[in-house]
Amino acid sequence: MHKSLVAAIDQGTTGTRCAVFNSSGKMIGWAYKKHKQIYPKEKFVEHDPIEILNNARFVLRQAVRNAKAGPKDIASIGITNQRETAVAWNRRTGKPFYNAIVWQDTRTDKYISKISGGELAEYIRSKTGLKISTYFSAPKIRWLIDNNVKFKEALKSGEAMVGNIDSWLIWNLTGGESFRTDYTNASRTMLMDLEKRRWDKDLLNFFGISEGSLPEIVSSLSKEGFGKLKEKGFQNTVINSDLGDQQAALFGERCFSEGDTKITYGTGSFILQNVGKKVSKGTSKLISTCAYGNVDGTCNYALEGSTRIAGNIFGWLINKMKMFKSIKEIESYFDSDYESSVYFVPAFGGLLAPYWDASARGLIIGLSDNSSKKDIVKSAYEAVCMQVSDIFDLLKPAKNEIKVDGGVSRNDHIMQMQADLLGRKLLRSEMQEATAFGSAISAGFSAGIWSFEEIKKFYSRGKIFYPKQNGKDINRRKVYWKKAVERALNWLN
Repeated sequence: MHKSLVAAIDQGTTGTRCAVFNSSGKMIGWAYKKHKQIYPKEKFVEHDPIEILNNARFVLRQAVRNAKAGPKDIASIGITNQRETAVAWNRRTGKPFYNAIVWQDTRTDKYISKISGGELAEYIRSKTGLKISTYFSAPKIRWLIDNNVKFKEALKSGEAMVGNIDSWLIWNLTGGESFRTDYTNASRTMLMDLEKRRWDKDLLNFFGISEGSLPEIVSSLSKEGFGKLKEKGFQNTVINSDLGDQQAALFGERCFSEGDTKITYGTGSFILQNVGKKVSKGTSKLISTCAYGNVDGTCNYALEGSTRIAGNIFGWLINKMKMFKSIKEIESYFDSDYESSVYFVPAFGGLLAPYWDASARGLIIGLSDNSSKKDIVKSAYEAVCMQVSDIFDLLKPAKNEIKVDGGVSRNDHIMQMQADLLGRKLLRSEMQEATAFGSAISAGFSAGIWSFEEIKKFYSRGKIFYPKQNGKDINRRKVYWKKAVERALNWLN
C-alpha cells in the first residue's frame, strides 16, 4: 500500500471532511467534523479559523486511520474549500486577526450599494467576471481594514497575510513555507484579472489591499504542488491540487468538455458550466469564473449561477421554526400529487443569481386557512428547484444531460421535481462525495498517479431522472414563483 493512496481535505461551510481513495479511485476511508457557526449580529456569519485548522488536521489523520493505512501510504493530497470566505492572520505569529468572514455574510451590503454604480461595476465585471456583491472576498477584506486596527497596521508593516480558507490551510499545513492559492479561489476574490490570472493592481489600490499580503496565484493542478506537508508522519507529502469546492465538484463529475454542466445541492445550490479555454461574457446576471487550472498552466473557464439557500432551508424549518424534528419527518409530509398554492422564497440573507439583491428577504406566501405542513414542505422542495430553474433559464446548456450531486441530490422527490422544471435528464452519480473525489483525482492526476483517460473512466452513474410533468402546469408554477420573488426583492430598501 506504500505511497499508493490519495487524500482530499474538503473544508466546507458546515464542517471539514477528508476522504482517502485507492489506486482504483475507490473511497476506502472517510472522516468528518463539524465546526461552530458564529452569528455575532444580523448579517454577520463567521467561522473560527483555528477550529477549522484543527479539524482539518484531525480528519486527515482519522480518514487515513479509517482506511487502515498510515501517513506514509499517502502519495498526494488535494485541498478543496468553501469559496469567498476570507481570513486574515499575522505572518510572524500565525494568529488570525479576526474570525473568518463567511461567503454567506452580508455585513458589507451598504458598502456594496455605495460602490455598485457606474464605471467601477463595469470595470470589475470586465476584469474579474464577477458582479459587485457581498458574496466575494474583497469587500470582506475591506471591512477588516476599516474595523480591525491590528490588521490595518499589519498591512502597513508587511506582517499581514490574507486569503481564502485554502491559503490559510496550505500555509499552516506546510509549516508556513507555502503561501499560495489557485486560479479558482483567486477568481472568487473580486481582485483577480480573469484572463491574465494575476492580481489586478487597480482593484488592489481601490480596496486598499497590498499585493504582498495576498497569496501567490498558481494553477489549480500542479506537479510541483502547493508545498509539502510538515505534519508529523506526513512530512514531504505534496499538496498537488487546490480547487474551490464547486470547481472540485465540476472536476469530480468529469465535466471536462465544453458545455458540460453540473448542479451541486449543498448549503446552497451551485450551477457551473464548462465553457472551455476562453472567458465567456455570457449574461450580466451570471458570473464568469475559473473552472480549473490545468497542469500546463492553462485554464478552463466556467459560467456560474449560485443560490444562498438549498439544504439549509430544511435546517431552518427544524432548528429555527421548530416545525419539524428531523429531515425524516419533513420527508413524511411530502406528497408529489398534492396541489399547493403556497410559495416559499428563502431569501434569508438576500438573493444571489440571477437577482443579486442583498436587500431581499424571505417570505412564505399564498397561505389560506386550509394550508398545512404539507404546503410548507412542498413549497420548500419547490423553492430549491425554482431557484436553480431561474439560473438554468439563462445558462441554457446545449446538452440534455445534467450531472447532479450534493446532499440534497440524494432526495429523489426533489430531483424529480428539478428534472420536471428543467425539462432535462438529470444524472446522479453513485459517488456521494463528488467534491472530495474531484479534489482527489485532480491531485492524483497532477502527481502522475492516474492518466487523464483513467480518471475519465472513474465515473459511476447512479439514478437517472427524466422529466415527466406537464409543461403547462410547470409554466403556471413558474409565473407564480416569479410573482413571489418580486414581493421579496428590495425588501430592506
